[in-house]
Amino acid sequence: MECVKVRSSKRLSKRHAENKLKHHEFDTEHMDDESSSILFDLEASLDSLYEKRSSTREAGLKGLIDGFMGKVMTHFVEEKYETLTHQILLSIKQSSSTEAVLAGRALAVVSITAGAGKVAEHVFEDSFPHLSKISKLGRDSAARVSAIEALGMLTFVGGVEVSTESAMEVLWQIVIHKGSAHADQTLGTSKPTPPVKAAAIMAWSLLLSTLSSKRVMSLQLSSVLGALSSLLEDPDLGVRKAAGEAIALLCEVGGIHLLQQALGKVVDQMKALAASSSRKGQTKKERSEQRSSFRDMVAILEGGACHETCLKLKHGDSLKISTWSQTVQLNAFRRLLGEGFQRHLQENNLLHEVFNFVPSDAVVYKGTTKQRKHHNCIRRKGSFGPFCGGKHDKGFCGRLSSVLKLVPEGPDRERKIRAEKQLQGHGADARSKVVRACLKLKHGDSLKISRWSQTVQLNAF
Repeated sequence: MECVKVRSSKRLSKRHAENKLKHHEFDTEHMDDESSSILFDLEASLDSLYEKRSSTREAGLKGLIDGFMGKVMTHFVEEKYETLTHQILLSIKQSSSTEAVLAGRALAVVSITAGAGKVAEHVFEDSFPHLSKISKLGRDSAARVSAIEALGMLTFVGGVEVSTESAMEVLWQIVIHKGSAHADQTLGTSKPTPPVKAAAIMAWSLLLSTLSSKRVMSLQLSSVLGALSSLLEDPDLGVRKAAGEAIALLCEVGGIHLLQQALGKVVDQMKALAASSSRKGQTKKERSEQRSSFRDMVAILEGGACHETCLKLKHGDSLKISTWSQTVQLNAFRRLLGEGFQRHLQENNLLHEVFNFVPSDAVVYKGTTKQRKHHNCIRRKGSFGPFCGGKHDKGFCGRLSSVLKLVPEGPDRERKIRAEKQLQGHGADARSKVVRACLKLKHGDSLKISRWSQTVQLNAF
């Protein structure tokens, strides 16, 4: 019997959710345990968005965020993007600040998971009117910040040139708001708090990083630099830093030699901020952070290169950031993905293209802390035991394949076959081998057992 999603005042039972997975179009048979578990949680979280109780919807949004950060579930988004977008947008328009904040982040993570393509474009087109309205006129500051960050990321991933310009115009109206009633009527934007203004500048900078030098020069640079220059005097550190980053990015993308005349006093302002900070009410940490940030920005304005940063990742990988554009993009992804950034950097093709990053083939072992300790203990013992792989040891699975002479599909398989052909006919032991059993495995592999010692080892495993 096929399960049909209905709106109910009660949460779906576990059996109901299991039936949905059983009849789902996804091929769960060929999924690993982790993917199947996350898929089950995502289905249950999506169903929670239909509930009337706000706390249940909030829990569902948290479940979606956690699921998409724990695993890059692109196939789930491709199948469910219309339902996901519709239900998340309903949560964004709710009066609850917590729900609206979670919904904005969930929508951004959905777009990141989908990656560049038709799905991300549809998500952007459906969401742009709602996110624009909340970004400009939202009453709650936290909800506006979340909507602005989502608007920036959705445009970055799924927007085309025309939609990028429209989104940048919406964000710029928030940036240049003077905090007066006249500005409200002229720009159609309510007064932004410092966090809202800082978020708008950073989202605008994220989209600026996608523009060509020719397109940047077509902007009204004198007006843009004048507005950003005035924000360098803002009392809020977050606004000052965001404005400085936007100016540095303009110089990098537009070409410092083309902006020399328009910069004017901006360079002197940023040098003063990089040298010292005598503002009242600032902590020692804030003053130190300001000096460090603006030194790097001044280097861009003086014609130098962006300070290269090397971000060390898990599994021995490293990500090198050598331009200010990449720095702005990296900060945007890290803010939205949080702990899931490294997982997406390993598995998400979108991030591979954005940062020109090629991950290693390291195997990720997931489990509880106790399970990981046990797993590491086995690996350490294995390096001294009969299954030792030496300095090229590839872990337990690699040692098992070595013991049973199993070579999975790939370049190693071809090399193994060529080596075996060269060994044929050399030695009585090689000629006397008899295939005692042949086990057919998934994905087209097969395992041949030709000695009793291998039979004993197979039975043991």
